[in-house]
Parts: sequence; C-alpha cells; structure tokens
Amino acid sequence: MEPTKEKQNDAETLFYNRQAFKRFNQFKIDRTLNTLSPIDRLIFTTAPRLLHVNQEGLPGYVDEKNVPCGIMNFTMDHESLVAAEKLFPDTIIRRQANLNPVIHTALLMGSLGSIAQSKKSDLDYTLLVDNNSFTPESLKLFQKKLNLIETWTWDNYHLETHFFINDHNEVRNNIFGESDSESTGSALAKLLKEEMYRTMIIVTGKIPFWLIAPVDCDDNRYTELMEMIQNNETLLKREEYIDMGNVDDISDGEFFGASIWALIKSFKSPFKTLMKMGVLEDYMFTETKSNLLCHQVKQRIFDGTPYEKIDPYLLMFTRVQKFFSDTKNDPEVDALRAAFYLKVGTQVSGEELEHGSEHWKKITLIKMLKDWGWDGSKVDHINKYYIDWQMNQKVELGDRINKILMSSYKNISEKNSKLDASETLITEKDTNLLGRKLFSAYRTAPNKVENIGALVDGKTNEQFLTFLHEKPKSKEESGAWHLIRGKAPAHIDQVDPDFIIKKTTLLPSLIAFAANNSLYKKKVEKYDDENTEVLLQAEGGSIRSKDLFHLLDQISSFIASVNIAAISNDDLLADAQIKQLFMIVDFGNPPPMLVTTGDIKACKNSKELNEFLNNRLERIQSISTIYITTWGELFCKTYSGLNCMDRTLSELSPQLTPERVEAPNFLKYYIPCDRREVIQIPWLDGYVLRSLKIRSKSTSDKPST
Repeated sequence: MEPTKEKQNDAETLFYNRQAFKRFNQFKIDRTLNTLSPIDRLIFTTAPRLLHVNQEGLPGYVDEKNVPCGIMNFTMDHESLVAAEKLFPDTIIRRQANLNPVIHTALLMGSLGSIAQSKKSDLDYTLLVDNNSFTPESLKLFQKKLNLIETWTWDNYHLETHFFINDHNEVRNNIFGESDSESTGSALAKLLKEEMYRTMIIVTGKIPFWLIAPVDCDDNRYTELMEMIQNNETLLKREEYIDMGNVDDISDGEFFGASIWALIKSFKSPFKTLMKMGVLEDYMFTETKSNLLCHQVKQRIFDGTPYEKIDPYLLMFTRVQKFFSDTKNDPEVDALRAAFYLKVGTQVSGEELEHGSEHWKKITLIKMLKDWGWDGSKVDHINKYYIDWQMNQKVELGDRINKILMSSYKNISEKNSKLDASETLITEKDTNLLGRKLFSAYRTAPNKVENIGALVDGKTNEQFLTFLHEKPKSKEESGAWHLIRGKAPAHIDQVDPDFIIKKTTLLPSLIAFAANNSLYKKKVEKYDDENTEVLLQAEGGSIRSKDLFHLLDQISSFIASVNIAAISNDDLLADAQIKQLFMIVDFGNPPPMLVTTGDIKACKNSKELNEFLNNRLERIQSISTIYITTWGELFCKTYSGLNCMDRTLSELSPQLTPERVEAPNFLKYYIPCDRREVIQIPWLDGYVLRSLKIRSKSTSDKPST
C-alpha cells in the first residue's frame, strides 16, 4: 500500500528535523569541549568508551562475571581513540565479548554547552536504561562500575562526574529516579522533563524522539508519528530512537510543588533558583501550550537560527527578564540581572565594556550590560562579589533575592489555591515533606545556630578571621565575643563596624556560627587554594589559639553533612531528634592531671567506679553542646557550674533514642588544652554514651500522655 501524501510529508519533516537536531547537538558538544580544560576534554571524550566496556586496567572495571555495560548505537570516532591513548597509553582497549548493551542513551543536561558553562562544570550524565534488563545483583554491579568511574575522575583530576540511572519507561510517564532523600516526585513531574529536553546534549546512544518531532505536537500527534517510525513508515531507522514521552504543555497544578522545591534548592544556589522560580511564575501566568522554553529552543533549531543564538540559558534568562519587566519593579529586575551575570561566571571588565572583547561569551554579555544601562563602575563592583564583598553585602543581595522568591511563591500558591483539588498534582505527603524542609530552614528557635550564608551563592570562606573578646565595662555586664573579617586590632572600638560579621555572648556559639556558614576553610586537598588564617584576640579563657584551630577544623567537618535538601523523608515526618553530637568539655586549661590519667578498667566495684567518675566530673567547669538534628538544624548551648554534666545529659536525652546513641560516629568531643595534639579521654566517651543511652531509653519507655 502506497503511503499517503500526508505521511510522505511527515516522513520528510522528521528526516529534516533529525538532520537539523544532529547538527545542533554536535555544535553543543564542540562548544562544551572548547570550554572544558584540556584534561577534562579527554575525560569527556573517553567516558562513553569506559561505559561501553568492562576491561581490567581501565577505570570502572568490576572483577565479576556478566557486569552490565555497553551503549546502544555506540560508534568509535577518531577523537575517542586519541583521547583514550593519551589517558591510557599502556592499555589497548578491546571490544567487549558477547556485548549486550544496557544503556539506551547517555545524555548530559544543565549548563553544558551554554553561556553558563565554566571550565570546571560538573559532568552530570543521565543514563537511560530498561530496568527489566537488570536483576537486583546486576544493577548493583552496574552502579559499582559507575561509582568507580566517578571516583577515578575526582581522585585523579578533581573533576566531578556523576551518573544518574533512569528507566526510560518511567521517564516516559514523568517518573524520575527517586532516592530516599528526594522522593518528592509529584512536585516536579513534567517540569524536569521540559528542562531535560531544553538543555540536553546526546553524548551517544539513541535520540529521544521528542527532539525531532514537530514543535506543535500534541500527545495524539506525537504517538501517531512515533508509531510511523516503529512501523518503518519513515526514512529513519527505528532502532535510532527512544520514546521519553511528549511535552506539549504543563498543567497549572504542577507549579505549586515545584515552587516549594525551588525554595529548598535556593540554599547555596540563590542565583540559579531565582531564574528557575521566574520560569515557574511565567509558566503559571502565561500561555504555555507549545510555548515552553523547550519549544522555543526546538523552533529555533528547525528554523535554521544561527546556533550561537540558540542558548537555552540565555533564552531562559530573556524570558524571565521580560516577565519581571512586565510584572515587577526595577530593583527586582536589577537583582535578576545581577544573579544572571554572577551565575554565568564570565567577568567583563570596565575597560572591556567600553572597548569590546573577542571572547564569544563576553561579546554577548557586553551587549546585554549596555542594554541594561550598567556602567563600568557597577560592573567592576559586581565583579568583586566572590573576592572582595563583605559578608553583610552578600547577605543583603541574598535577602533581596529571597524576598523575590517568596513573593513569586506566594503568587503561585494563591493561584494554586483556586484550582480544583483534582488539578493539583502534588500529593499531600509531598506537600508536608517539602513544607517541613522549608520550616526547618527558616524557623527560629532558642540556641539555633543562624545560617546567614544559606542565600549566599558560591564560597563564603574568608582569607582571615578574628575572634575578639570585648571585656565587660562593668561588673553587671558579661562582655561579648565578635567574629570579624580580616586581621582586627585587640580593641573593639578600633574595628570598622562593617567588618563585624557576628556578635555573641559565648565563644563556642561563635565558632559554631563560623563553621555553619563555611566562613573558615582549611587547605586539605592538593587542589585547594583557600586557607583561612585565624587570630584570637582574647585574654584568659579556656579556649586558646591552638584550641580554636582544632575546634574550627573539627566542627566544620562535623557539620559538613548538614544538607536540608537531602534529609530522609522518614526523619522529616517524625519529631526532630539529635542525629550527631559534639561536646566541648572544659576542665580548665590546662586540664588537671587527674582528668587525663587513671584507668577506669582498674575499678573493682561500683563504689570505686563512682568515685573515679565523680572525682573527674566535678572538675568540669563548663560543657558546650553542638548538635545536628534529623531535620538538618544546628544548635549550640553551653552549661556552666555545678553539675553541668548532669544538666547537659538531662536536656539532651529526651531528644534521643538508644538507637541514635549507638549509631557510628554519633559523639565527638574536644578538651581545651592548647596543645598541637588532641587529648583523648576514653572514660569520658564511654560515660557520656552510656548515660545518654540509659536516659534516652527511660524517656522512650515512659507512656505517652
């Protein structure tokens, strides 16, 4: 049977669209390679080959039988051969025997290939697979292989590479790979797919059919065209394509959940989040059918627009900027522009703004800056954000952005409340989960350590910090501690107020604040180029200079795991408990000899044991507790004077269960001693853990009222 004229036209359209997409995709790959550093370029080019084989001597090798590997439609090119020879000169990469490829498509999404890509952008691969082709055991082997490649790129080249496995059948139904920490899938649904289609680069493997389908394809038309390919009724080979599902429109019911999620993601990434929230608000209040950003990108590809003018990141900003200009005030538009400029990361100097540049990113930015009316002095000021802005200046910009985010969230929430209940896609459980995450971040509570750096983009560490004690002016006053940027003199009245970051009553809470806001950084790895110098301006007191360094190091490491977006759902839905505990136990400095000597194991009976412990516990002058809760909050409280250990344990135990106390690395402690080496007191560790376990058990055994 002869194909109809309509089907012939469809076949020709799909063939043309395929050619147009493949040319644009190659342009994005080339632009990505040109932006990466030379060694990262080699890794990018070689990564697909490492996924395609499981060979001893290569990164990703797993010494087991039948390790899943291989990419469908994978072909070797000259660049891949050369890159592999440079990285592995002593290894000949062989064909994989009896290969049964498990990866349908390897793709990248995000800023790669756009104006926002930097030389050190992460390589975040999405691997589309069919879950039915794995057993639980083979999936573990496959994940192990991916982890080994990730470790190799980081340990050897300090390049962050991540592989995310997604089942293509689930993606088609707008279900994306869920981990325990982020299983709030109903909050995103089609929005994540829209972003994938808008930004993806197909590294190798099958092409998602949506990328070559006509721009105005509704779901029925999409299915009809996909079936034509499956039935070999086009000029295309069906094995070259994968069906990830259509994106024609996004319902209003999806934006509320996504806006909550965006607020959570704004911590540490406020600039990117401001643009993403702007997209959500624009989508919520404008016509989106076949008019999403992914459609704008695809329309330009098919129209033959010059590739350098098809930049998903620029298109996103341009759309949000127009929406802001139409609906918000000038300072809000200016904050959006600052966020975009800083997020792009390419700096234009005042001189370049006036005389121009030959760099493609700077050419684009110079035109934009002139359109905004920014002069050289403003550009030079913004350029200093990461190197010279005071913390309070960064926080002020962060607060401005946060107010815009909250306003957008309110607008989306109000419109969502007017939708029929059946239209709202986010489940009640996911609403509660995301709400708890926001609550834990924004709520104030006694002894909670403030996180002013949450809405500061990028690094917050300082080159130099001073911890200064202001002596009390009278007997009625207790004095104060100040955290100061830079090397400060010994007297507070000689310090520029703009350099004071934080003022507290006690030093431990100031140390916890500095660590929680990542103001202190110690050079640990060979790649680190930051190292914070610290000065202690204080007389007397148990915490001396060496103690301060130890505490900043230990507490910074201790709270590095605080990540509000990664708290488990079970923890969020339950009452908050103490997850990890750090104690500063002050016996005086130096500690009495009695405290650090003696063997508790030599005690023959309970009387001797009690005497051993009491003689030492009564020497404690104060205890400062710094703890992380299961809701991701950080608290700090100091107990001083008689029976301070008993009061400490009494307050902590209701927030604990025996299982929490028994968890590995639950307790860490520090004894001020002003030494290079850290004092370890085994009896103290055992006493605290045993006491907390007993007290928490008795608390949990009490009948609820």
